[in-house]
Amino acid sequence: MSVQTPTLPGNFYKARTIGRLEAGDFKLHEVNSVDGKGLDILTRAIFISDANITEAETLAATFKTHTGQELHLSRLNNRERNQRLAALVREVWASNGWLQGYVILVEAAPNAGLHPRIVDDVRQASVVYTRLSAGYRRRDRLDIKVKIGPEPFYDSIDRIGPKSGGGSYWKASDEYSACLQRPEWRDPGYSKGLSPCAIFGWLGSLVKSVPRQYLPIATKFQLLGVVDYDLDKLDENKGGIQSGFEAAARLACAPASPLQGPALASLINYDFQVWVREIQQSWVAKNEGPFNLGPEEISAEEWAAMMVGDCAAIVPWAFESAEAYNFSRTGMMIGSMQGTCFDLVFDTGCSNRINSSQYAEAAGVAQYGIHAAFCIGFYEAVGQSFLETLLQSGDAARVYYGPTTHVVTGPWNAFNTRYRAWERCVKYSRQLLRSTAAEAKALLTLSHSDLVLKDCDLEIDVGKSWAKALLSTPQDLVKRNTVKYFIPSLASELFQTPGVQPPVLCQDCNPTFHTIMASNNLEEIHAISGLPETVTSCRAAGLAAGIRRAVLWAINSPACCEKCACKTGFWADAVSYSVLSALMYNESVTGSVTWPLQNYFVGTVAFWPIALPFLLSGFDLVAHITCEDGAMGKRDVVDI
Repeated sequence: MSVQTPTLPGNFYKARTIGRLEAGDFKLHEVNSVDGKGLDILTRAIFISDANITEAETLAATFKTHTGQELHLSRLNNRERNQRLAALVREVWASNGWLQGYVILVEAAPNAGLHPRIVDDVRQASVVYTRLSAGYRRRDRLDIKVKIGPEPFYDSIDRIGPKSGGGSYWKASDEYSACLQRPEWRDPGYSKGLSPCAIFGWLGSLVKSVPRQYLPIATKFQLLGVVDYDLDKLDENKGGIQSGFEAAARLACAPASPLQGPALASLINYDFQVWVREIQQSWVAKNEGPFNLGPEEISAEEWAAMMVGDCAAIVPWAFESAEAYNFSRTGMMIGSMQGTCFDLVFDTGCSNRINSSQYAEAAGVAQYGIHAAFCIGFYEAVGQSFLETLLQSGDAARVYYGPTTHVVTGPWNAFNTRYRAWERCVKYSRQLLRSTAAEAKALLTLSHSDLVLKDCDLEIDVGKSWAKALLSTPQDLVKRNTVKYFIPSLASELFQTPGVQPPVLCQDCNPTFHTIMASNNLEEIHAISGLPETVTSCRAAGLAAGIRRAVLWAINSPACCEKCACKTGFWADAVSYSVLSALMYNESVTGSVTWPLQNYFVGTVAFWPIALPFLLSGFDLVAHITCEDGAMGKRDVVDI
């Protein structure tokens, strides 16, 4: 790797380099590194800029701190200072890696709008990646299993298809196509469009938290993070990536612009995700499993910082103050962690050690579902905070990126098609029901108990909260504090989901299934009390509840055979994109606080009567998981 264990730089700079700069050699010497494309673009833009990017005293102090040399810069014009800044950053990059180049840049240009703690979270994430050792299995496997294969569908309860980028059913949807015509949900450089899984995942969190006038450029910057899905490798996306680079290079050299910080954030975000891709691919090659050593090697605070820095979506924080970032990062950390509860089976297939469920397992608390209870507990706390904001400040109040991210991950995790969440819910539940192991029965009970971890406090630093959670016992689990809402089901509407054919069930199962789905019975959803009808009546909630209805029938109905249960679970994931599409379609006419609350409410569909974060991660931790050839891509995805 081109970046060694990253530590804040000391006096590493060679005296000859300072001499070269003092002698007037300000050429941008090439850096022999495969990493740092964003930094390369940035420093070239700084080099030719006449803007006042750095002050003479600040730049001189940066040289002094890290090289011990004194430079006299007060008589230089802006471009001359910028040339020295760009040359310094590139030399640091060549000596100590691309990330240290960004560290120096932020130090030399503290008013550029990129908070030091954002950079430090990325730095700590890089430290975790370089330190993280392979762990080992902590508990024996049970009599349950799952094999990941290359085909889209398997009619066996112990086989599933590959992880995807969100499928392709959405391409037939006029509603979703209409969303992609709106500047807040698209960048024209991605010529074929991106799936609801990708678009909702990257942009759903910023549409209400970033000022509306900046959404088109914020979208362009944020979508540079799709390198996390390897979408930069597709020809139809290269125009979007290049457009993002060009805009970031221009605006990163625009002092006092509210877009300068976001531009810088987009480039460091891109470079970090490219860098970790190489590490993750090395883990795939070693095939040592998804295990890590937990707090024995990486502290809870370091793990929390890593989850934030590795989120692939740091851009919107640059629109917020440094003070706001300190509490806003909580939502991102726990939202990302909640995603790993859904992703563990595929992380197992590609030996990805960055999984918080395995971290909790190494700490000895995963068997009690502490990691899932932690995520859901904070999800409820964030939902309550949005409701209080709505009641106290109205629907036009400012909302922040991290909390919005957390509630948006609720529907995203369950309905992104990518994780096969509902298919696995069906197949895992039926396996656990037939298992003879006491631990399997205990997991079923735990998943149906509607629990959270007590004392989830949004005022406490998230690293400290996670450290406290790792010391928890089953006695720290309490019932989720909710009330019952009864809403009309839109189950029948799911059969008209564009691009998706209704499941073809056997002659015994088909009538029962259609009778269940056509029923006018109201759907019961458990969520915090006091939610207004503008939240509970949203179309996405009715669709989500309809999907859950189908899944519960496939699990619990004596009239449902195993093959038809598999077909129903697969169909539930196929139509799931319609939930995200419905949320996106109505976003522009929904208030800045109501829309996150709608996301919160839709997300709770996956918490009762079965809590998917408990069920899916709990099963994957103790199941026999294997992969067939072709079931995993170079990292983890085989799109279908």
